[in-house]
Order: sequence, then C-alpha cells, then structure tokens
Amino acid sequence: MTEAWGYTRLSQTSDTSIDRQKRHIVSYTDEHGFTLAGILDDGERSSGFDAAREKYQELRKLVSDGDLDAIVVNDKKRLARDFDETMRLILDCREQDVEIHTHRDGQLDISDPMNASIEVLRAASDHEAKLEEIEKAKEAVRERVDNGCYHGTPPFGLRFAEDKCHLEKAEEQFDQLETILERREDGDRVVDVAEDVGVSTATVSRATSRGIEWYEEKLAEYGLDAQSDPKRQTETPG
Repeated sequence: MTEAWGYTRLSQTSDTSIDRQKRHIVSYTDEHGFTLAGILDDGERSSGFDAAREKYQELRKLVSDGDLDAIVVNDKKRLARDFDETMRLILDCREQDVEIHTHRDGQLDISDPMNASIEVLRAASDHEAKLEEIEKAKEAVRERVDNGCYHGTPPFGLRFAEDKCHLEKAEEQFDQLETILERREDGDRVVDVAEDVGVSTATVSRATSRGIEWYEEKLAEYGLDAQSDPKRQTETPG
C-alpha cells in the first residue's frame, strides 16, 4: 500500500485554511487507498523562505532518504514558495520515484521527462503570477498612502468615510469608546468595563493605552477635514 505524507502551509495571498487543507489530504488519501503516515504542517510560517520552514525541510529529507511513496498536498502552490525550489523538489521526487498528488489536480505526471519539464514550467508561471500579484498589492498600498488614505482596518470607534479613504467617527462605537475611557479614568477594572460596554477586554485595554488624544490625532491626519490640509497636495480618490 502506498505510504503518503501530507504537507500544509498558508501562502501570502490566500487562502485555503490549514484545517481545510488537512481535510482535503485525508479525504484524498482515503479515496485512493493510501496509508497516511502523517501531515507536516508549516502553518503560518509560510512567509519565510523554504529553507526556514522546518516541516518542509522534514519533507525534503523524507524524499531524499526515500522514506515515503507519495506526497499529498491541497494544490501545487503548497509545494514550494519559489520556482527554483519547486524545480528541485519535482526532480528529486522523480529521481527517488516519489509520487506527487494534489487534492485539486490529482497525481502529477513526473515520471516522463517531458511532463516533468512541463510541471516545472507551470511552477515558474505560477511563481511569476504570484510575484506580480504581490507587487500589485504593494503598489495599491503605496497609492493609498500617497493619496493620504488610511491603510488597514479602522480602529474601534472609527470607520472609513464614504470615499473609503478617510476616517470618520463610527457614532455608536465612538460613544462606547468615550465611555470606556471615562470609566477607566475613574479607575474601573478592564473586565468590568468590557462587560458593561459589551466589548472585549482587549478592546478596552487597547483604547486605554491609546487615550483619546490618539484618536483625535488619527482624525486630524486621516479625517475628511484632512483633505483641506495644505500639507496634502495630492488629489484624494473619490
């Protein structure tokens, strides 16, 4: 019976959750009659280079030692983060007669040199597309910052204005924010304030550490009135 090892990780731009990836791997191995020896999970460590991913390196050693029959992943993007490493993995699997299976596409045909080359080229294409997607996202962030837009999730008590660029008070939340700060200034405990206001203790602690001045500064910098600030010469997107 084929002994397989599963591998999971999160990518920078997705994605299918780790739990879902694991379910897909278990389902695939059950369906194909494989013995699932285990699932190596790098989880959110995916932002590092392949050499820094401990579980991926364990998988590479299993391949080089010939200690498995097959690798099962959710999709080809899980294999490696860059073209060179994907190419090395595919060629090593071919040399060690290790099958590569994905829940999404089934078994990759790497036994034939031509097909293995095609998979390597597909990996290159996927890698370039991913880099382009990341660069576009970075460019969008830079453009928002250059236009004076707030970047990120608005803090509790504030929200995006209609233009999706500037900040304004979220009326009900801002009232709660003021209540939180008043209660904390009076010496009330975080847990009591959180329970009475109906928010998490983390929200109360964060608001307390920031203070009302912090929120006023954000409104002064990113509020609708900031459009008329003479320091801002760029046109704000509507």
